[in-house]
Amino acid sequence: MTGAKKQKEINFADISEYSTKKSAKRTIGKKTKFFSSHKSKPNEKIKSKNMNNKSQPISIYRKISITFVALTIILALVVVYFSIVSVKIIIIPNKERINTDFIATVIDKSANQQIKGLSLTGLVERADIDIEQQFQTAGKEVKEAKVSGLVTIYNKRNSEQALIKTTRLLSPDEKLYRLQETVRVPAGGKVENVAIYADKAEKSMEVGAVKFTIPGLSPSAQELVYAESSEKTLYQEIGDAVVSELDLANAKESLKNVLMEKLAKISEDNKYQEYDNVIYNIDDSQIQYSSSANVGDKIDKFTVSAKAQAAIVAFNTKDVEAVAKLKLEESLPDDKQVSSFDENNFTFAFDRYDLDSAIADLKVEAVAQMILKDGTDIINPDKLVGLTREQLDDYLSSLREVAGYEIKFTPNWISKVPGLVDHIKVEVAK
Repeated sequence: MTGAKKQKEINFADISEYSTKKSAKRTIGKKTKFFSSHKSKPNEKIKSKNMNNKSQPISIYRKISITFVALTIILALVVVYFSIVSVKIIIIPNKERINTDFIATVIDKSANQQIKGLSLTGLVERADIDIEQQFQTAGKEVKEAKVSGLVTIYNKRNSEQALIKTTRLLSPDEKLYRLQETVRVPAGGKVENVAIYADKAEKSMEVGAVKFTIPGLSPSAQELVYAESSEKTLYQEIGDAVVSELDLANAKESLKNVLMEKLAKISEDNKYQEYDNVIYNIDDSQIQYSSSANVGDKIDKFTVSAKAQAAIVAFNTKDVEAVAKLKLEESLPDDKQVSSFDENNFTFAFDRYDLDSAIADLKVEAVAQMILKDGTDIINPDKLVGLTREQLDDYLSSLREVAGYEIKFTPNWISKVPGLVDHIKVEVAK
């Protein structure tokens, strides 16, 4: 039994050993099969990997090249853009009025005199003139006054209407008038040119063309019987004509105007035609008046005469023009210049004159237009950098020296001032 058991154990051992070997053989076989089945595939992977390694650097270089070219093009476009973008501003300068005044002495061409200061040669002559006229006395020694006028009285009743003398007539503003005579107005008729007078003889009682009611009639009758005036009633003073101070003053003023008219005709004489400017004057203090009446005289008419020594000065405006320009330029600011100067912008007036010496001093006023001098900087381009079109308009409009402007952007689709001062051009229109 023991031997059999031992044999049995040996057999199990053999089986175990056989199983172990067989298992090992299978394992070796599997490994061999594994390695043999993968011998060709690693070669293919290596080859594919080498090809990928070669194509990958080429793709990177291509991307770098494209990026570089793109950046170069963008940079070139930026450079071109900034080189052509610009703005041009054309300024229309504002013309300002400037005036000056000075004294210029006119010396008669026949006089051998030298005068210090501004002088020119012309004609300085005396003109003796006189006049006499008759005038109506307007003053009165008032004895009485009245306010009177004429009306038409209407009667729209079926019976005659009698209105006695002093019958009251009332205007719309309640000014009371009366009939000067008794009037009988036929039924359905009227009476024209009926004289009326104001209840009070005062200037304030005058009325225009109005409708008068007759307060003495009943309210219903007032609608049918009434008066109308077609002309204004007038205030009148009744009395003797008396020469007053106002009469004499008005007469003298009238004579002075006539003297000036006569003097104007004298200045049109042919001897003054060679001069383009002829002025004349009568000194009020040199006029001598004579009247046939005195204040208080009770006469209807009186006569007044006047005579005077007048001055006539003739000269050429061009002789004054050069002096006027110098005077204007003296008063100009350093950055301004005269742009226009018209001889029609001169005015002349007498300052004083000496007819015995044949010299006359004239007050001269000259007017011109001034603008900025050429080359003067109206605008500092540094202040315009980066402004939008709206901001640029606001800035230019605020400048007193600028009357108008024109803005040209390049390219024309931009609407903002370039950031480079060199690309901002400012011109002044002439």
